Amino acid sequence: MAATAVAKERLVLESPAKINLNLEVLGPRADGFHAIRTVLTHVSLHDTVTLTPGGRKFVFHGGQGTPKDEGNLAYQAVKSITRKTGVRHGLDLRVVKRIPIAAGLGGGSSNAATVLRGLNELWGLGLSQSDLETMGLELGSDVPFFLRGGTCIATGRGEALEPIQHSVPFELVLVTPALKVTSEWAYGHLPAELTRSGTSTNMVKVALASGRVELLAAHLGNDLEQAVLPKHAVVREAKRKLKSAGAVGVLMSGSGPTVFGLASNAEHADQMAEKMSRSNKWKVVRANTLV
Repeated sequence: MAATAVAKERLVLESPAKINLNLEVLGPRADGFHAIRTVLTHVSLHDTVTLTPGGRKFVFHGGQGTPKDEGNLAYQAVKSITRKTGVRHGLDLRVVKRIPIAAGLGGGSSNAATVLRGLNELWGLGLSQSDLETMGLELGSDVPFFLRGGTCIATGRGEALEPIQHSVPFELVLVTPALKVTSEWAYGHLPAELTRSGTSTNMVKVALASGRVELLAAHLGNDLEQAVLPKHAVVREAKRKLKSAGAVGVLMSGSGPTVFGLASNAEHADQMAEKMSRSNKWKVVRANTLV
């Protein structure tokens, strides 16, 4: 699709992390992916993406510790949108990373979605939400969710999205051990016979709509823990320590290794974060879900 566009002033955008409040692996698909059912929600931890038009080239600064070119989803997002639209303007793209990499928080997918949405605005491309989500799915299964935002039930590969009500923010502590776990590794190490977590998507919906943290905690579940926890003692320890620190509920997010603890209120979360910060085995972030 060709388009004529005039670049606007630069955009500085927040690129939020996500957590999975539950994650059920339903089985392999013919395309090599796994069918899942999961509840995804944005959290306050975010990267910053700055898109500055001008010049004749594409200049990319992907953030400390990230791939510098085709291996970076933000870079791939620029190439995808220029290839699909035929629009090529000079661009300086800078990503300031705060979301840990390969940590189950969706940082790369969030960056890609932010770039797609930002360039659509910056270059006046007029792409629809459906256009952007189709492009996003080619980059990664979580990218359509980050384009949609809010809180959603995701099924299929994660691209079929149902927005759900999320009435109040929940206070969190995010704990990320010093290791990287890719989603490919986690899915590849699932046991042949999964033990169902017993999580209930319907009850998670009720808890989110009502703001009842204890109800949400009772229905947290992640099938990918069955791949990650047996292999990584530090993730098991993070879960145990968060429980000892008073978390109402604890769960690994996505493919990990990040573990989050639900708190009953902000003061409780502050106390949990202080206790967890006494160890140098992990990064600790105070956060909250976004409504």
